[in-house]
Amino acid sequence: MKKLNVEICACNRCIMMGAMDIRENVESLKKLKTQLRLNTQVDLVMSRRICQNLGEEISPVVSINGEVMTNATPESVMEQIIKLTQRK
Repeated sequence: MKKLNVEICACNRCIMMGAMDIRENVESLKKLKTQLRLNTQVDLVMSRRICQNLGEEISPVVSINGEVMTNATPESVMEQIIKLTQRK
């Protein structure tokens, strides 16, 4: 089984820019993974340390298996997760 570590920045700016919407989508995916036939374990963590020293105009910030996504949207994060789950 594959494992994805998803870390979403929880600083005030990232929260204001949509980090909680991203979190909700990832949580929904975790609940639906059996129905979607995803053989992947998704670990989700909220953290304030991801966007430190990256600048202000990059929020929200998400890291998936160490790959940082800036200006993330729920759609772009879900697209990346699905892409990573389909890799063999």
